[in-house]
Amino acid sequence: VSQSRYLVVLFFVLIWSVPLLAQRQAVPPQQLREADALYAKRTWRIIDLRERQNKVATWPRNPLAKVLYDATLVGKLRPYHNDSLKQFYDVEQFLKLGSDTVLVKKLINPNGDDDNYTMDTMVERFNPTERIKQLLVLEEWYFDKRTSQQRAQIIAIAPLYQRTIAGIDLGFVPLCWYKFYDRFDKESDCRDVLVNSLMYNSGNPYQKFSYDDWFEQRNFSSFFIKHLS
Repeated sequence: VSQSRYLVVLFFVLIWSVPLLAQRQAVPPQQLREADALYAKRTWRIIDLRERQNKVATWPRNPLAKVLYDATLVGKLRPYHNDSLKQFYDVEQFLKLGSDTVLVKKLINPNGDDDNYTMDTMVERFNPTERIKQLLVLEEWYFDKRTSQQRAQIIAIAPLYQRTIAGIDLGFVPLCWYKFYDRFDKESDCRDVLVNSLMYNSGNPYQKFSYDDWFEQRNFSSFFIKHLS
């Protein structure tokens, strides 16, 4: 009896664990014929991760900045130079991005009575969780005359960090650019990574919610900085 009970329990454990082990696939957006696009324009917007509505993306257990950074280190994402998405960095080049040089004073003679110092430079390695405060999002807005709907498709995103050199603040600059959605499916993009990366669901903590859901459902707050028709 005990053995049969054990087998029943094991069966239910396996059944419940299947959905947890299954990898989700990003749902491709609805295809649009060029003839059905009444108009299209590109926009650039900022998502400030310090805003209250966007704080969920800094969830300490799985912050978005760390998800993107770690996916780059293991080769799941390509870090591009700019939003043209043509040239990209290799891993060694990427590791040097965002590092700051700090001037450090050192005593020439620590055992002496004089206060003669020498200046030395120290390179601090980039910490994505602490340094990335904003995201720059490139997206395409278009009007589908077949369905009479206006749609938006995110094309690329860039983590922004506050750059400093020797204590001089140079403002927010892109660390790199990532393909958010590769319509030709030639490489892994952000959606492939984010669809299986869970975030805190403030609406229902018992229901799984991924960063891909967060972007696709446009649950973030943002502001425009540029548009191009």
